[in-house]
Amino acid sequence: PRTPSILSSTITSVALLQQDMASARTASTIHADIHRLLQQPQPQAQAQTPPREELYQILPSPEILSRLQSLASDYPDFATLTTTQEWFGLPRAGSSRDCPHDAAYPSANGDGCNNYVLILQDKEAHPDDSDVQSPLLRPPADGEYYLSLEGGWWKDESKFDDLDGNERSGWKYLPDVFLSGSVHGDERVGPTSLVEMSELLLESARCESLPRRRFRPSGYYEGLDDRDGGGGGSDGGADDRGEEKEDVLRWKNEVVAAQSCRRSLADRGIPDPFRRWLARLVSTRRTVVIPTANALGYARNERTEDGIDPNRDFPFDVLPKNRDECMQTVAGRSINELFRSHLFPIGLTFHGGMEVVAYEWGAPTYLNFDAPDALAQETIAGAYSRYANGFPGHQAYDYGTMNDKVYYVRGGMEDWAFAGSWDPDRVVECAPTTFGGNYPPEKTRY
Repeated sequence: PRTPSILSSTITSVALLQQDMASARTASTIHADIHRLLQQPQPQAQAQTPPREELYQILPSPEILSRLQSLASDYPDFATLTTTQEWFGLPRAGSSRDCPHDAAYPSANGDGCNNYVLILQDKEAHPDDSDVQSPLLRPPADGEYYLSLEGGWWKDESKFDDLDGNERSGWKYLPDVFLSGSVHGDERVGPTSLVEMSELLLESARCESLPRRRFRPSGYYEGLDDRDGGGGGSDGGADDRGEEKEDVLRWKNEVVAAQSCRRSLADRGIPDPFRRWLARLVSTRRTVVIPTANALGYARNERTEDGIDPNRDFPFDVLPKNRDECMQTVAGRSINELFRSHLFPIGLTFHGGMEVVAYEWGAPTYLNFDAPDALAQETIAGAYSRYANGFPGHQAYDYGTMNDKVYYVRGGMEDWAFAGSWDPDRVVECAPTTFGGNYPPEKTRY
């Protein structure tokens, strides 16, 4: 069972504060209330041994959409939800019988399944990144637009500029991370893992951001520490300036929200250092999450997308005579468009059926060969294994190359993502015939 969101406790606190506000007569009374609130001893969690691990259930497609929409709604400063259909103009896989739950998404038009993308990014720090703009403000659904940006810089001189006169946008300054939940629709653990991970990251980032300094009434000191949630007291200046009661109330509400969410996270095994670390993961990078890349396969609980394996659909180590056998799926095209419009130095994709952290190579041409950065990959995979350890009764995750630990394939997503841009001899320009054949070959020219 999932721990309830902090939203309910925050709403309760706000309601109590509003009731208190109605009886307040002067700003000095409000200041005294805040000071008293911060001086009160914080309630201690009941002494109990936390469970070794929480129990989760695999989320079906309708609940995944519901959870994604809730994350985008509950954490608007850190989360953006879109689809590769509205972002890049891709078609939907499936028929009118598939993914009826997608009708709950505002821009869902036509038959088939949406391919959802959740972007985790600090919009307060990087507000002008087109990744996180509203679909109504975003440029037309065309990946070429993103590639046309000169080095990621924007040209609006009215915005904050750097010393060279260029706007400092998130596109230029934030590294990208790619996370994929389900290329094979019957491998079920990935989407749930990514949804739960996203919620934990967003809750931590939101909690760490409170109270927000831009709402601090004049005359209030910062007093930021984890004991009082950054409440801060008054030095009396707000009274002298006639501070508006509404501004003081907003600051007071955020103080209470900070206290509440920090206690809630601590009660669930996320103490202060972990919370700060999780929040930093949101504020210092752009994480692009595609929970169900193979949305149709996941909805049907089938490995393929309408009979085509998306993990054989990428233009790497594919024989030239078979160039019509890549980029056939919406899953493959969705990931291709994300990689064409971002620079992902690292990524992770979930599969199912075995416990292993596997990395390149996983292609027949490179059987018995090490990747150029094999040592780095082995080091990262080993760290993953040690950090994750193992489930009760299981050993820690094994790790090694896909050629050694799994099996090699032609057209695999992982090797394509790793080497498609710098190993052109292994890449073909795809000419698929699916969906009307209207996927240009140059979209697989890297």
